[in-house]
Amino acid sequence: MMIENNRRRTYTAPVGTAWVVREPSPEPGTALLSASGEFDIESVLCLHQALADARHEGSRRTVLDISQVGFGDSSFLHELLAAHFSHQRLVLVGPVPDQLRQLFLLTGTLRLFTIEPG
Repeated sequence: MMIENNRRRTYTAPVGTAWVVREPSPEPGTALLSASGEFDIESVLCLHQALADARHEGSRRTVLDISQVGFGDSSFLHELLAAHFSHQRLVLVGPVPDQLRQLFLLTGTLRLFTIEPG
């Protein structure tokens, strides 16, 4: 489900405790997203929808703050990889939570992502 308020959009998971907020960006062509909560196969739809909207709206750069993600499983990683390969430029903003860093290291995907400090 998506709620829009003053150009701020909140995407919520149909189940679970995950959400993504999209803030208006001062930079044209940039989508600013912040993910929070626990992302698994049942809750990752809100991340999928937020990333898909950013891509379909022509964002040249998608900035995703993952510092407030408490848990992400392979479905979360799948969405990040799909965005990495389908968006012109995906930037993750940290600090990267330990659980996500471990996920990226175990799967060998850490090197694929551009990660900037928060």
